[in-house]
Amino acid sequence: MIKVGLIGINGFGRVHVENVLKLAAKGMVKCVAFADIKVDRQDEQYQQLIALGAKHYTDYNEMLDNHKELDFVTIATPIHLHKPMAIDALNKGFNVFLEKPPAVTIQDIDEIIEAANKSGKLCEVGFQTITGKAFRTLVKKLRDGQLGSVGKVVGVGMWKRTQAYYERTPWAGKLIHHGSYVLDGSITNPLAHLLHNCLIVAGSGDADAAVPKKVQAELYKAHPIEGEDTSCIRIKTANNVEIMFYTTLCHTGQDIPYIKIYGSNGQAVWHYNNILEFEYKDGGRENYEFEEEDLFLNKLIEFIEALQGKEMELNSSIHKCKNFVLVCNGAYESSRETINISDEYLIIKPEDNTIATNIKNIDKIIEEAAKQGKLFSELSIEWAVSTRPFSMEGYNSFQLLKTTNGGLYG
Repeated sequence: MIKVGLIGINGFGRVHVENVLKLAAKGMVKCVAFADIKVDRQDEQYQQLIALGAKHYTDYNEMLDNHKELDFVTIATPIHLHKPMAIDALNKGFNVFLEKPPAVTIQDIDEIIEAANKSGKLCEVGFQTITGKAFRTLVKKLRDGQLGSVGKVVGVGMWKRTQAYYERTPWAGKLIHHGSYVLDGSITNPLAHLLHNCLIVAGSGDADAAVPKKVQAELYKAHPIEGEDTSCIRIKTANNVEIMFYTTLCHTGQDIPYIKIYGSNGQAVWHYNNILEFEYKDGGRENYEFEEEDLFLNKLIEFIEALQGKEMELNSSIHKCKNFVLVCNGAYESSRETINISDEYLIIKPEDNTIATNIKNIDKIIEEAAKQGKLFSELSIEWAVSTRPFSMEGYNSFQLLKTTNGGLYG
């Protein structure tokens, strides 16, 4: 039986606990130990882990040193802790299931990749949306050439996050926390899955193919935070695909994110809710609507099957997530700062004991930008600020620093 240890059981770590408990009930895994510096001993999940015989530690390294029998560990901790914890676990000989984002800077992910290479262990990142039937179908058809050569990919994600979201943890919305980069924003955290998937489809299913060569980004903030909550990014890849990526956390609702792929033989649209649509130049159409899936559980099972020796393609191994981190870093290098959107363009109002901030007409702005393949400044949006493209050639170190007013400079 596969033996697992958990590092971090609060926040999104609760999802890891929930799925390990499900697999333990099926006899697929045994939870041996878990580590978290702060726990509620009356919490139901804590009690369930203890009932399984799992031992609690406040020091994750102590857990690793005392349980060499673990087949893998999960890491679901604050973003700035991902790198040191993943490297410690890999260096001590453990396979790692790491929560997204895998790392904040390119030098961070390079260090994790080096540790994974030296250890010979697997390090998988929890980009679970790639496991859905609709996305798998899309990838297969892209590999089979049914859309021809991919020339352009457009990703759109428009969600709502209130001030309570940024108050849930001390690092939320921060650029730097406790001396370490966090760069917490829409592209690195809540809509990171969408960006990772855009890079996969830009490579026609190969996460390694769409290496970013040039990134131009406009990063904005409507909330009183340091990071960005709204963005538009243009990415030019080594395989000559253009990716246009748009996000906001200042929408009035929770729209279903989607990716539109333009190929020489037609177009396809993949939706977060497991819907996939094809329209071919010869007039043919294909529509797929799959039932709801537990994507995170899918991802964890996929990882376990890889550990058991099954031939599984892990499209979010730490090695295949480097392009994601490159784009995130390139976006900040291009924008140079997170640009404030003044209150005259916002609707700020109380909502459910917190504050909701909406950018006026942001849905229409993003949809029009996506339709035209333009950045916000190229649409002459009043609050938009133009930026310069940033070359990713030979890029290996992110070194932007925080200014006194919360901006960035090189």
